[in-house]
Amino acid sequence: MLSMDMAPVDVLPGERILWEGRPTRLRLFWPADMFLIPFSLLWCGFAIFWESSVLASDGPDFFVVWGVPFVVIGLYFVAGRFVVRAISWRRTRYVVTDRRVIVTGGVTGRRTESSYLQSLPPPMISERDDRSGTLSFGAIPGVAELFSRNARRSPLRSWSDVPAAEPVLAEIAEVRYVRDIVANAQKPSA
Repeated sequence: MLSMDMAPVDVLPGERILWEGRPTRLRLFWPADMFLIPFSLLWCGFAIFWESSVLASDGPDFFVVWGVPFVVIGLYFVAGRFVVRAISWRRTRYVVTDRRVIVTGGVTGRRTESSYLQSLPPPMISERDDRSGTLSFGAIPGVAELFSRNARRSPLRSWSDVPAAEPVLAEIAEVRYVRDIVANAQKPSA
């Protein structure tokens, strides 16, 4: 299931791996992109308009240099973030232990985010006919994530590969099976 080039996940002493997997397909667009795409087109369009106007009018060098970062940021917003998302997606790996949910990935494949199961809300799923889907904690990330308390703390999260504050196991096979593993691991031990 996992490729051999993936580094082993560091588990805590006494911790057991219950499930591990990877996304089954690339999810390039998230619901929040419904707002982010028009914003990014406006940003990039204005930045290019500004820069071309300054260059056409032979404006001061300061204004030419001032506009370049805005054009670069605009190009990232419009297209670059999708390239980064696709690269990150290929390097994403999910691990569920008896104590934590661990998501590794990012552009380099070395970013690791870990959350203790007992501190997470109950798992929720969005399932397709082929039994694959997305498992999240709390709500499935969507447009509301843009305006949530977590988005205000980290406004750039909406531009990241997975725009959610809690772990999201996106596009996994047998999502109900994984949800049941997580739900059982979240039960308080007697």
